[in-house]
Amino acid sequence: MKKGIILLLMTGLMLSCEKNEVNPSDIKQLGYGTSFGMCVGYCKMDMLLKSDTVIYSRSGWNNQVEAIDCKENLTRLSWDSIKKAVDLKEFFSLPEIVGCPDCADGGAEWLEVENFSGKKYKVTFEYGKAPEELETIITALRKQIEKGIHCEEF
Repeated sequence: MKKGIILLLMTGLMLSCEKNEVNPSDIKQLGYGTSFGMCVGYCKMDMLLKSDTVIYSRSGWNNQVEAIDCKENLTRLSWDSIKKAVDLKEFFSLPEIVGCPDCADGGAEWLEVENFSGKKYKVTFEYGKAPEELETIITALRKQIEKGIHCEEF
């Protein structure tokens, strides 16, 4: 009788365990940033978003300024909202370079997506001129990176 109850409990526990399998094509992390080639000071701003954190970075092209990195928590709701703004089919169909990024010191922006299978793809484009396919996600990422501009002050 005891063996039957233990076996029943073990079976119940095994069946009730939730599988936390990840789809290899799901987004693991997003990178976004801006840069200006003919610049002194903080010329590059980058942001790395993962399911629960955002890492903001500001740096220059040389050692004249000290790089600044800040980290903050990201809510599941924010992460899911950002992921939904990326149309992966359209993103992966774009060329790696769109337009003439940082020509005539106009600046560059970029978006990089990495999925759970390890596939990374980066699209770089002219600052302020997101490809139509990326307008929604780039607008969201621009708002997010604004939060990290003064992060060293916190």
